[in-house]
This record gives sequence, structure tokens and C-alpha cells, in this order.
Amino acid sequence: MRLPAVALAAAFACGILMGLHPAVVRNAASLLVLSCSIAIVAVLILTGMYFVKIERLIPAAIASLLSWAWLGFLGVCVAEQPRDANHVLSLVEKGRIP
Repeated sequence: MRLPAVALAAAFACGILMGLHPAVVRNAASLLVLSCSIAIVAVLILTGMYFVKIERLIPAAIASLLSWAWLGFLGVCVAEQPRDANHVLSLVEKGRIP
């Protein structure tokens, strides 16, 4: 019963590791990277749903694992977005808020 959860967590962690690669971190703030990642995740989820509908479970499981990995990658890209100038952490760093 725990094996599917471990597989999903491992796929998500692999996606996070992919997103932390220095070449990716440089481009993580790009709108193109974010929009393409969202589109890829949507296509993978829809592909997995299609495979489940036609009762092809192995390709559906592969699509699910790939979508979890890509969601981990997308999470890193979202976390690397620059903060606004009026964000509370930016204001604390500038010394405007004690």
C-alpha cells in the first residue's frame, strides 16, 4: 500500500532535483519555461487519463510518474521567481520594517 506513495514522492523529488540544476535555475524566472511546464503537465495528465480510459495501466502509470516529476520541476521554477519590491521580506532586507 505504501509503494505507490513512495513512487510518487520519489518522482516529485527527482523533479525537484532537475529544477535545482544550475542551467535551469538561470532560466527559472522565464515566462516561457513556466508556461511550457504547465502545458507539459496538463498534456501528461490528460494522456494518463486517456490511457486509464482505454485500460492501458502501464503507460498510464508512466504518464503519472512523469507528471509528478514535472510538477516537482515546476514547483522549483515557481519558488525561484523574484520577489516584488513591496514584498514584506524585501522590505525587511532594506530595513524599512524592523
